Parts: sequence; structure tokens; C-alpha cells
Amino acid sequence: MAMDIETVLGVAGNVFEWYDFALYGYFSDIIAQVFFPPASESSSLLWSYVVFGGAFLMRPVGGMITGHTGDLNGRRGALVMSMVMMAVPTFAMGCLPSYERVGWISTLLLVVCRLLQGMSVGGQLPSSIVFTVERQAKENWGYFGALVVFASGIGVLIGNIVGAILRSVLTDEELYAWGWRIPFLSGIVIGLVAVLIQLFGQEYNPNASFYSQQRHTVTIDEPTQLSYGTEVTTYQATHPLRESFRRENLSALIASALVPMLAGANYYVSFVWMAVYMETILDPPVKGAFWINACASFFGHSIPSVCMGWISDKYDRVTMMMIGAVGTGLVSPIMIWVISFSQTVPAFFAQFTIGVVSSLFAGPMPAWLGETFAPHVRLTAGSLGYNVAICISSGFSPLLATALVHRFGPVAPGAIYPFFAVLSFVGLFVAKRYTRDNGANGRSQEVGVNQALIGSLL
Repeated sequence: MAMDIETVLGVAGNVFEWYDFALYGYFSDIIAQVFFPPASESSSLLWSYVVFGGAFLMRPVGGMITGHTGDLNGRRGALVMSMVMMAVPTFAMGCLPSYERVGWISTLLLVVCRLLQGMSVGGQLPSSIVFTVERQAKENWGYFGALVVFASGIGVLIGNIVGAILRSVLTDEELYAWGWRIPFLSGIVIGLVAVLIQLFGQEYNPNASFYSQQRHTVTIDEPTQLSYGTEVTTYQATHPLRESFRRENLSALIASALVPMLAGANYYVSFVWMAVYMETILDPPVKGAFWINACASFFGHSIPSVCMGWISDKYDRVTMMMIGAVGTGLVSPIMIWVISFSQTVPAFFAQFTIGVVSSLFAGPMPAWLGETFAPHVRLTAGSLGYNVAICISSGFSPLLATALVHRFGPVAPGAIYPFFAVLSFVGLFVAKRYTRDNGANGRSQEVGVNQALIGSLL
């Protein structure tokens, strides 16, 4: 399972992309004071999380743009475009004037930059998954897909560590005055990775002859998670988005818009919002909150996710994810209760436990997403379904968790986990019930209902 230069650059780009995007979450309490009108700390933090969530509303848009480009013109170009779209607004955020200097204009500029970040990351993660796994043998998709999750986690972890270091070495006055700008200015590094991919990465376009202006016979000979047999039809295929909404893809779209919800909500609550929760919201705060969060994220979630992705290449991927969904929904609320006592060691082990249990779900998910669609719509449809799921589940999860604390107490955010676990489990049930053949694992499965019944359901 050696990695070529394209895989290395794709994984590196994913690290820096998620470093840029996650910075806002780890500095949300400072951003609340710098870019919003003077108010109570809790009120400003809520507004900061509104802007944080607003970026997720743009993710389906970015996913469709990047997915269309990748399915029509090639995977490399789509990935490079998404990276440039992240580098520019992240660097710009580090240069923005404060509310104290220019008033509401600073808030508006912050919103614009964050929306552009949302467009970028909406296309980047699916592009990274497809760019990485399609070059590998299908029996290794779970492992290489999990590397994308690992790279995302490392990027978020770096943002966490940068936040922890700056909060440790700078005074509050220095941090609020200029210290918070340093990590955002460094976000321009992803632009350099994009240049390297453009220069040294080979373009890969599996659909070069598919989207033509002539009518032709379309044969889907690559089994997918929700395929019901080989499709042989004759029609004019000119637009990836139109292809994504064809009748044979609707079940896959529905499943892909449900399944990632748990992974998104879990990650943003457990390893982005949790640092601010332990440091700022809990009273008394958890000592070393940001360092606890960093260690739990890396050792409890990132590394286990790679292991679970590799294991899913050898065992049934969907079954593993179902176990992970049930476990996350049952265990995580208890762990939030443990963290609410503000004790350092129990808080670490509780957060670590959430990470390990949820890795059963998160590790295999990228490969599952890639397997769900045929190559000619894989990036467009996968981006659309995935980003709809993340838009609904993740963007406003920190805001919802904060509001639940203020309204019902510090244990209330635990209710987020079982809610999204149920939705993701339903998506997995649909996937498993109607799967005839898992192309990545090479194992045939029984179809639960016949073709006519599937058609009536759609």
C-alpha cells in the first residue's frame, strides 16, 4: 500500500485545508470579542458560532461547483481550485480590522471570508477522498480513505495546538490585540501545496470520454454500494449534476445525505467545540482543556480511525459503521456527563472514549462514500450528499451545544449524539438493505427487495 506523490500531496493538502478551516473554532471566543458589538461574553460567543455555522450553508454550493469540475474535467483541477479558495479568505481573516475600529464592516468582512471558507471545504474533502482512493486498488479503499480522515484530524489538531500554545505564551491583552491573527496569516501555506499539486500531480479524469455531445450506450460496470445490477442505457450525458439526479442514483443520494450526519456532528461537538466548552463555558474550567482536547483527538480519534478504515477492508464496512453509530449514540452522552465535573484526568478519558467509539463509524465512512456512486457521478453526487449532511448536522452543532448548556445545563449537549446517530443509522440501514454487491470489498450480498419494489419506493 505504497503512496505515490499524488497521494502524499493530496493528504498534505487536506491537512492544511482543515487547519485553516478549524482555526475559527479554536479562536471563536476571541473572535466573539474582536468582531462583534460589546455585549455579555455568552451573547458574543453565540453570535460567533452563528457565523461559524454560516460557513456550512455554503458547503453544498462549493461541493456542487467542485464536484462538477472534477467529474467533467478531472480530479486534480478540482482539488487545486478548492485549496486556493481556502488560502485566500483564511489569510484575509488575519488582516481584518476589528469592530472597535470600523464597526459593523468588520463583522460583514468576517462573514464573507467565512462563507468563502465554507465553499472551499465543501468541495475539498470529497475531492481529497476521490483523488486519493480512485488511484488505489479497491480492496485498500478503506485504508486510504481513512487517511483522508486522519489528515483532516491532523489539520484540526495543529489548529488546536496552535491555539493552546498561543494561549499559554501570550497574555490576554496580546492574544486579543494581535496574537490570534498569526495562525490565520499562516493559512496561506495551503496555497503552496496547491501549486505543488498543479506542478507535480498528474491529472486523473476517469470520465474523459463519458460526457460527450453524442448519444451513446452507458454501461456502469463498477458495482457500487447501492447498485441493483449493471445499467445499460442509451442517452446523451452532458452534465454531472443532471446525471447525479437520475432515478438510479436517488437512493444513493438519500443515503449519502443521512449517513455522514453523525460523523460531522460528533467531530465538531467532541473535538472542536469541546475545547471551548471545557475552557470557557464550564465553571470551574477544566485545567489544560486545549491540551486534553488535542491528545484525545489524536490518540482517541485520528489514529483509531485509520485502523478502523483498514479493518473495514477485511470485514463488512456497513456493519462496522452501524456498530459505531449505536455505540456513539449510547456512550457519548455519558462521557459528556463525566466531562461536566471539570476534572482533568476523567475529562481526558471521557473524550478519548468518545473518539475511539466514533472511529468505528468515521474510519470506514470515506470508502463507503466513494463506493456509493459510480465514477461518472462520484464526485458531484458524493459532494452534494455529503455536504447536505454536514450542513444540517455540523455547522450549527457548536451553537446548539452552547445554547443547550445555557438553557438546560452542562450535560444537555449529550442529547446531540443519539439524535444524529439515529439519522445516520437509518441511512446505513437503507444502504445495507438495498445493497446487492459491495465493489470495494468484493463480497456479494443479498438484495432485500426486488427491482420493482425499489422503483416504487423511489
